[in-house]
Amino acid sequence: MAKKFLNLIEQITSKINSGLQTGGLVKLASDYKSKEGYKNQNKEQQKYIDNYFDSEGNYIITNIKTEFPSKAPGNSDNRGNFFYVTVAKELANGLHDEKGQVTLTSDMVEPIDLGINRHPVDPDTVYDNKVKIDPKEIDEEDKIEITRMTQQGDSLKPTELSTPTLNTKIPSSPATPSPAVNESYTSNYMPINS
Repeated sequence: MAKKFLNLIEQITSKINSGLQTGGLVKLASDYKSKEGYKNQNKEQQKYIDNYFDSEGNYIITNIKTEFPSKAPGNSDNRGNFFYVTVAKELANGLHDEKGQVTLTSDMVEPIDLGINRHPVDPDTVYDNKVKIDPKEIDEEDKIEITRMTQQGDSLKPTELSTPTLNTKIPSSPATPSPAVNESYTSNYMPINS
């Protein structure tokens, strides 16, 4: 039983489909133009494939299908050595292009083995950050003062640390006078201060 269990674990953890795995990085094979999958495409599709892989970015496998896909798990068509691989360009780390995907035969791509490492940063998404922050050392007294400042608009003002003893009168006037101020039934038992 232990031997069967180890075989099962090895099958699950090893990469399937000729080393291709959904979510894995791939690149075009160096001889992809000599493959039947490429030759069987029309000129426009060949041009699209060539242009799609013209950058140094990351390309992720989004789907793998057999030649004759079947929903039945015991169907022998689900196993084999020929696969269709759907590849998408990585737009940002972990985000790939849903609309601009291309489906290739499995012999046209080669997996990129990263081991246990994460995907490398896509060079197409790297940009020069022009923000320059020069930190300044502050004294211990200034640290306390910074925590006691309140931003009001575009300026910093000292925070009111004492509790007010009087209510703050907010100047206001009603938009429309209430017609039922003196006619309310509560005016009989609640005095109205005017």
